[in-house]
Amino acid sequence: MNAQSKYRQKQEDLDGLIEKELQRSRKLSVARPIVAIPGLLLIGAAIFESRMPWGTWQLGAFLLVTFLALATWHESIRERLDWLIQQRLFYRRMTARCERRWSDLPRLSSEKITTSYSSDLSKDIDLFGDRSLFRWASLCVTDAGAQTLAEWMTQRASTETICDRQAAVRELQQQSKWREEFWDAAIGFRGCDTSPEKIAEWATEPPLFQKIPWVQWLSWVGSAAVFAGLIAMLFGAATNQQALFNVGFALFLCGVTLNLLLVVSVMGRVHDVFFKIGNANRELQSLATLIGLTEKLAPQAPMLQKVQSDVSTNTVPATVALKQLRRSMSFAGIQKNPLFFIPYWICQLLFLWDIRVLERLQAWRIRHGKLVPGWISGLGRLEALSCAAAIADENPDWAYPRLFASEPTSQSQNRNLHVRAIAHPLLPDAARVPNDVEIDEAKPMLLVTGSNMAGKSTLLRSLGINSVLARIGSPVCCKRWNGPNVEIASSIRVQDSLQDGVSFFMAELKRLRSIVDYARTVRDTTDAPSLILLDEILQGTNSRERQIAVEHVLTQLVQLRCLVITSTHDLELANSPSIHATAQIVHFREHFDKQDGVEVMRFDYKMRPGVTPTTNALKLLELVGLRS
Repeated sequence: MNAQSKYRQKQEDLDGLIEKELQRSRKLSVARPIVAIPGLLLIGAAIFESRMPWGTWQLGAFLLVTFLALATWHESIRERLDWLIQQRLFYRRMTARCERRWSDLPRLSSEKITTSYSSDLSKDIDLFGDRSLFRWASLCVTDAGAQTLAEWMTQRASTETICDRQAAVRELQQQSKWREEFWDAAIGFRGCDTSPEKIAEWATEPPLFQKIPWVQWLSWVGSAAVFAGLIAMLFGAATNQQALFNVGFALFLCGVTLNLLLVVSVMGRVHDVFFKIGNANRELQSLATLIGLTEKLAPQAPMLQKVQSDVSTNTVPATVALKQLRRSMSFAGIQKNPLFFIPYWICQLLFLWDIRVLERLQAWRIRHGKLVPGWISGLGRLEALSCAAAIADENPDWAYPRLFASEPTSQSQNRNLHVRAIAHPLLPDAARVPNDVEIDEAKPMLLVTGSNMAGKSTLLRSLGINSVLARIGSPVCCKRWNGPNVEIASSIRVQDSLQDGVSFFMAELKRLRSIVDYARTVRDTTDAPSLILLDEILQGTNSRERQIAVEHVLTQLVQLRCLVITSTHDLELANSPSIHATAQIVHFREHFDKQDGVEVMRFDYKMRPGVTPTTNALKLLELVGLRS
């Protein structure tokens, strides 16, 4: 069964489970008032009518307790139903991802972290935003995972690091059951305001009592007064000492009043702390399960071994520490259980229940707080690797790129790129048309000529986006990829700016200047070649000056040890001797068919050697009715 079939089967299983839980929920919705209303009527009758028979209020109380039990059960069913619905949404997303149905790939909340990584490059080859590589590839529910994936996509890593990522991805690719469990556990953070990062923030920030130390001192004063008052009242009542009873009662009232004032003044800040950790305890359960799954791995890949070490401690395993935290947090959420709502408020007024819970949490943080950021960071890397492993599992025909084993030296820069059957990974399978790309060090430029809409820009974006995909350790959309580990810069979607008073031509010049400066910096600081993607550059000037300017820019980039892929409509440029000396020239073409007596333009999107023998601008004018 392939990955897509597994996702569909999972959806069908979840549909059945959701329907069962919905039926239970409907039955309980009917049963709750049937039990509650008679219970209230019986208790009311017993209170207001003294001649009611024995057992009236007892039966009413029993019915109310039964109602509270049903309400608690109903709440647990609703939580499970929400969890199952989130799981079904996830697997629907996975199916949509396989089919490239972008309308069913909504933005995940963690994607907000990518804003700072957006650049001209990301706009040119669709790294972030709608219909982007990140939107398609990311399954990260944590900000740490999304940030890790965005960093890997936008920052070149060493060849050794990418090979380590590939080894980890290959290992996770074979563990589809483990990945399913990992994703199911991560469901707990979908649609929640609490996140692992907030838990890490709480674990490392100054404790609340350090900011307001008087609260803890007064909380013990109030609780001690309540306790002492209760003891005095009981002893006074037992010994029939009215004065002692009165003193105890006064002391009790003072303690309760002080506790009430503390509840009003600081409980909001205390509950903010609970909220960060996971007020409903669902998030802590998810975090503990995720870390437990990490501890269950028996990794062979060095990167997975490092992740596992980050979520383990020399003394107490992370899962054990989180179990202790969950136990303390279970006391923080008892007011959400209908059975314990009234007892909670009694304990709150008498002994400041929430502050006592917070003290337990502070003690946990002293023991384990400094380790939490490491746990979250490790989970982020594991999430990013799992994203790449899912791509590998869903696309078994794709190839892991073979990058040069060692970085070439500046004296022997290797710009050989041999790619077989490359296509754009964000296109549906049926829409892809693969092409082979062969570039040698002797001619490190590929000049792509051809008609409008024939596939030139798609080829450029395919090379760029697959180069980025390789960085995360994923296989890429081709049959074979042998080439250098490159830096990337591009000029594909340049726009003018009326607001800044910048024409299209000047905007292009600024982009080209930044690309040349970037390539020079890369040459001077690293041994990595730069992959430069240029689409129809310098269109905003006359043809003769454009040809001279483009020749100059391309020659300069080649001299800066760049691997240049550029497209053009300018056939004179393709015939330039200086371009012929450094470039391999290829083309895309169109052909025309008759359909119902109407001439229709067709493209096969296949790349061929040499300069294009056809043009289609005038024909397009004719087809849209602008030329007869």
